[in-house]
Amino acid sequence: MTGAANNGNFFKARRFGQAGDIPAAAYYNGDGRTDIGAFRAGIWYVLLSGSEVFRAEQWGLADDKPVPAAFNRQ
Repeated sequence: MTGAANNGNFFKARRFGQAGDIPAAAYYNGDGRTDIGAFRAGIWYVLLSGSEVFRAEQWGLADDKPVPAAFNRQ
């Protein structure tokens, strides 16, 4: 899967995850920027924007599916 960001006057793309992963981009750290994410067999893989910190966390069961949620910045 490829994650992308529009940062000023350019567009960049990044390959992340592997075949069969379910894309799950979202605001995982609350900084207002979309983080690249993937869900595979009960494990969330996230690459945080800006810091390039990679996280992998078990949450859920292997046959679960990620569901998008609303984000309201306050």
